[in-house]
Amino acid sequence: MSELLDKHGQMARNILTAFAESGFKKTSMEGIAQASGISRQSVYKRFKTKANCYEWTIDTYLSNMYRRIFSTLNNNELSPEAVLDNVFDILIGEAVEIIQNTNGAQVLNDVLKATHTSEEDWPLRFKSRLADFIEKNGYASSEKASGVAFVLISAGKGLLLEEASRESFHKDMKLIIKSVCTQNT
Repeated sequence: MSELLDKHGQMARNILTAFAESGFKKTSMEGIAQASGISRQSVYKRFKTKANCYEWTIDTYLSNMYRRIFSTLNNNELSPEAVLDNVFDILIGEAVEIIQNTNGAQVLNDVLKATHTSEEDWPLRFKSRLADFIEKNGYASSEKASGVAFVLISAGKGLLLEEASRESFHKDMKLIIKSVCTQNT
């Protein structure tokens, strides 16, 4: 099952990138087929319309992204700093590459709208899980962990607007994590 989820997640990311490059109106079903690695006929059969494809792409991208984030937060093999670094690379670092495209800002705006209207309530679940991780690893007390999580998420989103590359995002986010998450031991 996980392999299928990863395949769908990669397909959704590729299609999302195609929409970010050309915009919704100019992305053709042929372009979607090329991005997804399936035939145009299969795209029509599976999605029927470009709008259905766009909705599936955003929903699948989000569910895959949060599944990967939650899995990373549960990874006990990495150092806490490496976990936070990976989490924010998944959440925002990957989006830096999308936003650099001509229509990337509009596509990410649509993703953000879908995030906040999802029945899954991804942002609230993520903030809560991140706060638990921060507290568990001694970066903040239970009273302050939610605030630290909020600061990290807000700082990461701010960097999304500022950074020109995933590498520069990664470097600056590491600095923020080190600055905000000093262990209370």
